Parts: sequence; structure tokens; C-alpha cells
Amino acid sequence: MGPAAWKKVHLFQCPCGYRYEPEKGDREAGWDPGTPFDRLPDQCTCPRCQRAKVHFREKTFSEPVSSP
Repeated sequence: MGPAAWKKVHLFQCPCGYRYEPEKGDREAGWDPGTPFDRLPDQCTCPRCQRAKVHFREKTFSEPVSSP
């Protein structure tokens, strides 16, 4: 068994637990993959709980890459 592979995760999390990952976007909310958080409209809200964008917190961490 070799060393674990890791990937860097950069996301913005709402207090309700919803996570927006710019790399993935959120098609249901109308946010295309690759859309940076700061490019989302200031009036946008969490698709789950409707909290304002200002309540999201930036998080950066590493997690293991899952094997297929």
C-alpha cells in the first residue's frame, strides 16, 4: 500500500452546512462550475436555508482522494 494521495479542497460553507465549491458550482442554484464565490451576486442566498451570502465562511483543507 503506497502513500495516500491528497487533494486540496477550497469551499464556502453556510452555517446550515451547505457547501459551495467553486470548482463544482451548483447547477440547481444556477451557478456554473468554475464560478468564483466573489463573482456570485451579493444578493444571492443559500439554496438550502436562504441565508445571505455574507454568512458563508471560506474553508481550505486537504482530504484523501478516494480510490475508484
